[in-house]
Amino acid sequence: MDMKALPPPAVMFARLLYEAGSFAGAREVFQTMITDLVDVQHLTANEVSGPGGYDWGIDTYVGQLDSAIAVWQSKFFLDWSGESQRGQVRQSFNELMKKAASEGFSVDAWTLCTPCILAPEEQQWFDTWAAGKRRNHKLSISLWNGTALRKRLMQPDAAIVRERYFSEQGGLGQAPEHVQFIDDLTLFNDTLFVRQLEAAGEAETDAAKGLFFAAEALARDLAEKGNRDGVAALQELHLEIQHLWEQRFNVGVRQVDHDGRIDSLLEDVMSAAASCPDPDGIRLRPAHRKGIAHRLVEDARAGWVKHWREIATTHDGPRATKPISLRVAEPAELEATS
Repeated sequence: MDMKALPPPAVMFARLLYEAGSFAGAREVFQTMITDLVDVQHLTANEVSGPGGYDWGIDTYVGQLDSAIAVWQSKFFLDWSGESQRGQVRQSFNELMKKAASEGFSVDAWTLCTPCILAPEEQQWFDTWAAGKRRNHKLSISLWNGTALRKRLMQPDAAIVRERYFSEQGGLGQAPEHVQFIDDLTLFNDTLFVRQLEAAGEAETDAAKGLFFAAEALARDLAEKGNRDGVAALQELHLEIQHLWEQRFNVGVRQVDHDGRIDSLLEDVMSAAASCPDPDGIRLRPAHRKGIAHRLVEDARAGWVKHWREIATTHDGPRATKPISLRVAEPAELEATS
């Protein structure tokens, strides 16, 4: 991709919101992008995440949480209007400093990352606020605004990050796959993924059925068209979303109710899946990514309650998914069957 092809920051990052389909999804994509960008120079860039998104005020960090760290705080502000944004910045910084004091680590550097460009009076506020915090806490404070982020993405070393999020092949320039719909959702009434949702206490499941169909129809289309790259990309995304589910399940399963239900598991996984970056070679809508989560449950690779494996083992309803094969018929084989 030509480095000059990157549009102005307002256009670049508004597209992140459009592709993610929600501010929550765009925030997660933006934070992941920041971690990837930091990793260009610091190969140990990492994140932390607790139940409900509890993270000690840390989005991306480098270092050790038992000694000293540098932190990059991601704030997906497409505009900075004043006190609301100031308050969120102060809250995140103060939470980090309190945790550093109580948990026994130090913060050497703190960088605010936001896609917007501040108005003069807001930039003045940040500069004044940052100067005070530098004096009080003896640390470095920086700002990566939309202009700074665009410049970093245009550097040769950041090519892989630029391609991942903004390339014409796998990024914002390629139109996402169409979402396919089905009228008769009752076809899925007796499926495993619906049974798992019901076990988790979900009374209404029509939207989940529609999301499942969108992902299933896409998987079948890619396989039937012989799109090896698309099939491989979709399989990679299945693995990524299964990993997201596994992380949240392993944390949430420590506290379940008497029915084996895990608080907020479904909501957390769906939010994370919707904003999961697409692999190279395919562009999806949030509906596809959410549908993949239901597809994993239908394939007995995930579930929404502690005893999900037992439900999967005893389920005797119809199978709603079609296995995807990477093998595509060669031209000679197609001729032989024509």
